[in-house]
Amino acid sequence: MKFYSFKRTVFLALLDCLFCWLSWVASVFVFTYLFVLDFSLLFVINQHIVLIIVSSVLFFSICGVYKSLWQHPGIGTMIRLLLAVFLVSFSVYVSLRVRLGFWSNPGLGMMAFYFLLTMSLAVRSYKRVLRIIKLYSRRFSILSEGFPLESVRTLLVGAGESASTFLLNKSQQGSRPRKILGIVDNDAKKHGYSLHGVKVLGDDTFIPSLIERFDINEIVVAVPSIRNEELRKIVKLSPVNRCKVRLLSGLSSDKAADKLRDLNIGDLLGRPETTHDEHGIGEWVKGKTMLITGGGGSIGSEICRQLIRFDIEKIIVFDISENNAYNLQEELKVKLGQKALDKLITRIGSTQDETRLEEVFNEFKPSIVFHAAAFKHVPLMEECPRLALENNVRGTYLTALAACRHHAERFIMISTDKAVNPTNIMGATKRLAELLVLGLNERRLTEFVCVRFGNVLDSNGSVIPLFKRQIEAGGPVTVTHPEIIRYFMTISEASKLVLQAGTMAAGGEIFILDMGEPVKITDLAENLIRMAGLTPDIDIKIEFIGLRPGEKLYEELLLKEEGLAKTLNNKIFVAKPAPASNYKELKFLIETGVSKGEDIRTTIKRFVPEYHYTTKESK
Repeated sequence: MKFYSFKRTVFLALLDCLFCWLSWVASVFVFTYLFVLDFSLLFVINQHIVLIIVSSVLFFSICGVYKSLWQHPGIGTMIRLLLAVFLVSFSVYVSLRVRLGFWSNPGLGMMAFYFLLTMSLAVRSYKRVLRIIKLYSRRFSILSEGFPLESVRTLLVGAGESASTFLLNKSQQGSRPRKILGIVDNDAKKHGYSLHGVKVLGDDTFIPSLIERFDINEIVVAVPSIRNEELRKIVKLSPVNRCKVRLLSGLSSDKAADKLRDLNIGDLLGRPETTHDEHGIGEWVKGKTMLITGGGGSIGSEICRQLIRFDIEKIIVFDISENNAYNLQEELKVKLGQKALDKLITRIGSTQDETRLEEVFNEFKPSIVFHAAAFKHVPLMEECPRLALENNVRGTYLTALAACRHHAERFIMISTDKAVNPTNIMGATKRLAELLVLGLNERRLTEFVCVRFGNVLDSNGSVIPLFKRQIEAGGPVTVTHPEIIRYFMTISEASKLVLQAGTMAAGGEIFILDMGEPVKITDLAENLIRMAGLTPDIDIKIEFIGLRPGEKLYEELLLKEEGLAKTLNNKIFVAKPAPASNYKELKFLIETGVSKGEDIRTTIKRFVPEYHYTTKESK
């Protein structure tokens, strides 16, 4: 690479010397023809050939012209070239004055300056100029011959650097021919001007009329810093003529990743980027063995992906689903190779199997346990509360006891907002599990904590994959209630915050993640339909099917008696609730099981008085 750069610099230096000599020769010819100068001045110019070469190389080097990148020239690059050309031309002009004994016509020096500047600039920018010429010739050809039937009629949002790069770089525009018919930008100063031949037609309020006027197929958002609320507005304005919205992911014309991509629902949720103490997490997990129950599930697998980046000893993926565990193992092998083989160990088993738990804990002696294994589907758990109690409560209890027996440093239970004032068996059993974990913290050396948060985008059981399947099938999209709302965050963010909370734990806390603003599920469904380039209630119907058993219109993250305190991370809060007053009775219930004929919901309500449910015979 260095050798290539040296050859390129020498080549440009030789060209600059030649251009400097040619600029003076050309100037003499022009002035001789126009003003009848003496041709003998050419011989004087040739006598200064050494000075021309030395001054050219010297001043171009001093001004840093040879160190500038001309693929993306800026104002500083142009100033350096202008200064170098001026100094070279002026030095030759002064030398002529010394040699001739009088000042020659100043126009001669000015013309030599312009000739040298033009030639030096042309040799450095010819690729960029050719790209622009090619772009405009292609546009002229399309306008004169008509649009190909398969061309994508595109409206561009944004008239900045990203849009400029997109217009000039055909590789970013996808494989299909694309016709950019206009640009919208909220900066009124740009309205009426053109960017590479494409006119800025107005702000984003013009989108519906422009879609109809130009029969737009696709809107490309070329604003890297666009806010989520602005993006939601564009999506809402766009579906008049089955128009799809896509994002330009970056500015660089050299990276394959900087091409067009489809919107994902996370782009529209309005959650700002969260900062995490990567160093603090790394120090906490350094050299330790981690056990992750439910390690093949949505949250468990993402915790694995996050942890394996650090200097850990081992990650034990413990899951009853061999498919989930195997898929995660193979994914990390492909991404990380031997590193994954050395650090990632998979064990199949159930948290309700005390013997299997003992085998795994005895084999690996984990320092930290992330307990993510649980039944999470609200309607399915309503149908069989006994299994919810056994898996979500007894499974948690047995795993926690194993962590105690093997002197684990910390046990982190993944909880849910449905555990707060629960109206379903899933939430009630998760609340029981919280009470058990917090009660154990009062009696053991292991630090027990819970992390509570709401829905996770695209997780197993999330409503979003269901909506996507319904849209692909042509609808209808089924929403339980017009006013139902939920909290959402991405799997990656939730997992990082769980790890961050783990570093802060001292035992006995419930960490509550800031879920941002609640999202109306109807709006979520409409946005997903629009993202597919379709129109809600026209192309895809939305049907309201009624709340399912145990389902609430809204979820909560905090009980009335729990007080919130801030932590060093502004996305994590901590509550220090008191454990259950009847803890011994709760422990006995879990160890012995519910008596035959006893109603499970009634039994749970003894320990979770805030649990409200519709009376129904237990299965």
